[in-house]
Amino acid sequence: MNTREIRDAVLRTLCFHAAWRHLPTRVELLSTLDMRGAAAAEAEDVLIVLDNLKAESVVTERDGRIGLAEFFDALSESALSYERFQPRKRRRAMKVAAWLSRWKAVRFVALANTSALGDARDDGDLDFFVVVHHGSLWSTRLFLGGVFKLLGMLPSDRRTRDTVCLSYFITDKSLDLSHHMLEGDDPYFRYWFMSLFPLFDDGIGEKIWAANKEVLARHPAAGGWIAPPDFAVSPAFRLPLPMWAEGLARGFQMRWFPPKIKESMNKDVRVMVGDDVLKLHVTDRREKYREDHRILCRKYGIAP
Repeated sequence: MNTREIRDAVLRTLCFHAAWRHLPTRVELLSTLDMRGAAAAEAEDVLIVLDNLKAESVVTERDGRIGLAEFFDALSESALSYERFQPRKRRRAMKVAAWLSRWKAVRFVALANTSALGDARDDGDLDFFVVVHHGSLWSTRLFLGGVFKLLGMLPSDRRTRDTVCLSYFITDKSLDLSHHMLEGDDPYFRYWFMSLFPLFDDGIGEKIWAANKEVLARHPAAGGWIAPPDFAVSPAFRLPLPMWAEGLARGFQMRWFPPKIKESMNKDVRVMVGDDVLKLHVTDRREKYREDHRILCRKYGIAP
C-alpha cells in the first residue's frame, strides 16, 4: 500500500472525527481508519504518515489525542470541559445496565454516542443500544423502560441531564444493521457502531460484530469492542419477563407513541418499528454529518 493511500485514509478518518467533534486516541485512529475499500495498513506505516502530517502542521497530537490542527484547540477545550462529567455518567450508565441485565430477555447493553466516546455534556442524556431475545422486544421495552418512566428518568423537554434514552432495540434474530444505514454511505452510523461501549454481554457481542461486515467494510483494522472489566456488569441472578404479554405490550406502545413517531414510522431509517427492531430517532442528524464530512474531505483534497 502506498503512502498516499494511507495519508488519505488518516485525513478521511480525522475529517469525520472533526465533523462529530471528537479527538480520537492513537488506538481509536488506528482501529477506525477508513480505508475506503482498500486493505488494512500496517500500524507502523500509519504512524509514519501521522508523524509527517504533524510535521506539516496539518495534524496535531497532544495529551494523548489526535485531530486536524485547525480544529484541535477548540475540540480539546471542549473535551477538557466535559471530562469531569464522565465518571458520574459512567456510574449512572452502569446502574442502568445492571438493571437491564437482571432480566433474561436482555442479551446485550451498550452505551452509545457521546457518552460512549466520553464527550457527553453535563446536561446530556445517556443513549443505550439494547439487544434482546426474539419475541421479547415490546415486553422488554415496556416493563423495563416503564420503570425509568415512573422514576422520571426518561428524557423530556424539561430535563435531559443523565436521563436514560432507550430508543434503539433489536432482537437476536436481526443482528445485521446494514439496512439501518442511510442509502449510499452513512459515515455516522459506521463510527457509531464501532464506538459502542458494551456494559453487558451474554456472549452475543461477537455475533453482532460478525453480522455487520457490511457496516465495517471500510474499516479493515476494526477488531471488535473492548469493554474494560471495571465497567462490565455481571448480575448474580436473572429474572424472566412475562413473554405472554408481548402482543399486549406491542399494542399498548403503538397506541401511545408520540405523534412525531407515528408520522415518521417506517418511512425511512430514522424511525423503524417492528417485532425485531425499535429505532426511534425522530431527530436524526446523520445527513448533516455526512455532508460536513464531505465538505472537509473536499477541503483536504481527498475522496470521502
